Amino acid sequence: MTPNRYRVAAVARALSGVPKGAIDVVETADPQYAAVKKVLRAHSYPAAAALVVANALISYRLTLPGEQYWNEFADFASTRPTPREADDVVRLFEEFLQASRGNRRLVPQKLARLRRAKPVLERLLREPERYRDLSILVRDIASTYSGRGTEKTIVFAAKMLHYLNRAAGVPEEGLYSIPVPIDRRMALLTYTSGLLDDEPSMIMSRRRDEAIEAWRLVAEKSGIPAVSLDAVVWLPAYRIERALERGLDYARDEYARRLVNYTKGLVRWGAARRIAEEILHRDISY
Repeated sequence: MTPNRYRVAAVARALSGVPKGAIDVVETADPQYAAVKKVLRAHSYPAAAALVVANALISYRLTLPGEQYWNEFADFASTRPTPREADDVVRLFEEFLQASRGNRRLVPQKLARLRRAKPVLERLLREPERYRDLSILVRDIASTYSGRGTEKTIVFAAKMLHYLNRAAGVPEEGLYSIPVPIDRRMALLTYTSGLLDDEPSMIMSRRRDEAIEAWRLVAEKSGIPAVSLDAVVWLPAYRIERALERGLDYARDEYARRLVNYTKGLVRWGAARRIAEEILHRDISY
């Protein structure tokens, strides 16, 4: 299955009017960005980078929404000594996952995943300038896990390092090469926008590559980097399924209202409503 090119064009057209300033504002309004800043205030940049990337790599099968989970992580990490070696990072997470409300599932698997990533975490601590190019981070993590570099947590790690770089004022490269992380919420929006016709569970599993390609095309045609597009599209869709249960028009209004709020009015109501109509092109009656 290939992405619906008509829907790609419609979604991209609606998003193309989002000003760059609004993209900057919406990224810094992301609660996950606030969490990253909190970690940075407590630790040096290299240590914060290692912690943020490590947490991104185990941010799956969460028991809280991502926004709440990252705040929980930041609160915990901010009270712990600054890690100096990759083993220190792993030990911090061994302690954190025992107490976490938002990351309770598959804990042994996630700790094993962090141990495998120790070479990357060590380089983040010792030579963080290596990862000023986000594509190199993706490549190194993918090599560690024998992955392809499009997996959700690997891409998400690059997104969260991008947030840290923004908070620290660190220049970076490779932003345009990072695809959208396809989590459950983005899989739902891939369906409701009509980019793909499969239901979200299928998009999350068998159609992930097609979903990544669909959003890559939207990013290309709209002129918004995919990793930034993720924030613009994903944030206003918090608990959007509940809104959709009250009707498509209601959900569109909620989505548009949140987009206006997250961009502090830089995306006006009319434009936000048009974006909402394309992102929520259809309801969830699958």
